[in-house]
Amino acid sequence: MVPEKPEFPVRTMAGLWLITLSAAILASVADFTLIGLGLIPKPGPSLISSIESKWMLLFGALLYGPVMEELVFRMQLRYFSASLLFLAFICGALLTAITGTKWAYLISPPIFGVLYLLYRFNLAGSLTRKHTFRKKYFPFYFHFTALAFAYFHLGNFSSGIQLLPFGLLYTLPQLTGGLIFGYVRMRYGLIYGIILHCCFNLVPAVLLFAR
Repeated sequence: MVPEKPEFPVRTMAGLWLITLSAAILASVADFTLIGLGLIPKPGPSLISSIESKWMLLFGALLYGPVMEELVFRMQLRYFSASLLFLAFICGALLTAITGTKWAYLISPPIFGVLYLLYRFNLAGSLTRKHTFRKKYFPFYFHFTALAFAYFHLGNFSSGIQLLPFGLLYTLPQLTGGLIFGYVRMRYGLIYGIILHCCFNLVPAVLLFAR
């Protein structure tokens, strides 16, 4: 499906922004409730709140972060080979987080090579097989990218990977955001996903800036 241009872009983005913000607020309330009831441990201090330069905070939240995250987590949703590269990257990122070493990313190139060879010799030669495979498994992959996006934001906390296995419960707002950003990327295109992501980050960025 080719991305469609929304008939009323401003109205569409405003509506999606309200939906994303509302979902994130509800998810945050759920987070605080679970922590307040002692069902999950406190995540520790946020690394974002420790950034001394408020202008650097705004730049990261409103421009650098949304652009880079959409390029990494959502751009590849429409490209099969790029999706394989993303999977290999996630394997390297996960091993790096677990071991606490940078060398673990070295596993990403060989994993990509294996995945690409499997794709090249099993799917690439037949558009029918490729389409059938993508139609069958894309919903699972789509949700996987949203989960990866949520877990990536454990890096916002000083405890980081140590928050597992409850990690997802601390990043429910990012999970809801990742699902909506992915939907926007697939339906309207990458640029609209970036715009929505920037607008979504505006509220917490302003609150942190004003603290």
